Amino acid sequence: MRKTVITVSLLLCFAVSVSAQNKFSVTYNLAFPSGNTSDLFESTSWRGVNFDYHHFLSDEFAIGFSTGWQIFSDELGFVTETSGTETLSGFRYNYLNSYPILLTGSYFFNPDNQFSPYASIGLGFVYNELNEDIGILTFEKTGWPFSVRPEIGIDYELVYNLGLRASFKYNYVASGDELPSLPYFAFNIGLVWTN
Repeated sequence: MRKTVITVSLLLCFAVSVSAQNKFSVTYNLAFPSGNTSDLFESTSWRGVNFDYHHFLSDEFAIGFSTGWQIFSDELGFVTETSGTETLSGFRYNYLNSYPILLTGSYFFNPDNQFSPYASIGLGFVYNELNEDIGILTFEKTGWPFSVRPEIGIDYELVYNLGLRASFKYNYVASGDELPSLPYFAFNIGLVWTN
C-alpha cells in the first residue's frame, strides 16, 4: 500500500502541466505528537518528507495538493497486558505510518519579494497504519480518516526560481475506521522551485 500511495503521489506531482504559474516543494519534516498520538508516542518523529504543488490562480492565491510520509515509532520496554482472561507479556513497540493526501489553498503575501510568507489550508484524507507490537504479535489498525491541515511558512528565494522553504503545520486527523484521532505538529524545511 505504501508503494502505491507514494507512486501515485509522485505521478500526480509530475503529471501537472508545467507553466510559469506553478510552484513545487520538497521538505524534510520533524513532527511532534499531540492528542491521542502523544498517548501512543512520547518521542519526536525525525522521519518525514512532504511534497507540495501550487498552481497560481492570481499573483497571491494558489490551489494545489500536498502529500507526504511521516513515521512515528516508540519502544515502550517490557510490558504485561491483561484483557479478560488473556495476558500478554513482551517488549512493546508502537509504529505509525501516516500518508496525507490533501487538496490545498494557499495565499502568498509577497510573491515577488525574496522573502514570501504564506498561509495555507489543506483538506483531505490520511492513510494511517498503526502497529502495536508485543513480543512476536502485531496488532495492526488501518484507515483513511478525514484531515485538516493549517500551515504558515516562508519561502526565501536563493537564486532565480529556486529557494528555501520553512513552515509549521498542524495535522488534525479525525478518528475513523478502527483508529483514534492521531494529530501531530510538524516543522518543515526544504527546497521550493517555480517554473
